[in-house]
Amino acid sequence: MLSIVQLAPIKDRDPYLYESLTKIVSAVNTLGVKAGLDAQAPAPAPARIASFTVQASNGWFDLAITDNADARPGLVYFAESDTTPAFAAPRVYFLGASRNLYVQLGNQTLYWRAYSQYIGSNPSPPVVFGAPPLAVVGGGSSGPTPFPSTGSGVVPGDTVGAVRSAPGGNGFGRVGASRISPAFL
Repeated sequence: MLSIVQLAPIKDRDPYLYESLTKIVSAVNTLGVKAGLDAQAPAPAPARIASFTVQASNGWFDLAITDNADARPGLVYFAESDTTPAFAAPRVYFLGASRNLYVQLGNQTLYWRAYSQYIGSNPSPPVVFGAPPLAVVGGGSSGPTPFPSTGSGVVPGDTVGAVRSAPGGNGFGRVGASRISPAFL
């Protein structure tokens, strides 16, 4: 939170300036709390979600996140699916404030994980469905082959003709990170 240590000497010299600066500091800090941001330091990552369940039938995947941790406004959730338990090229699903997703993905076999994040924080550690990770079969008729993952946050996805895929687990992006060049992936 914002603090100005030089306010104390100003209080006696110029009480009006002191009062104005105190109100500005209070407003910045109040806005930061409501938005889940800190003007001076990155917000701490949220606690790991409690559990994550997935079921599927006829190509529909139904996801549910349980999160009993204390949270402030601005917490959002992400789910990721991949065809391997290593999550080398996951597809990212932004759930916003919702802790459920019901999505038609056809007859695919997918591994799933989920995590939460505040804007201005790093993501929470991901929770994988199953231990060890369990593959979930969509069943039903198959849809089109999905496009390669394009990632999320500041991590770029595939470029035209590239073989690489975007790494997952980034949510909005990592605090202090700049957009990563595809050459570094």
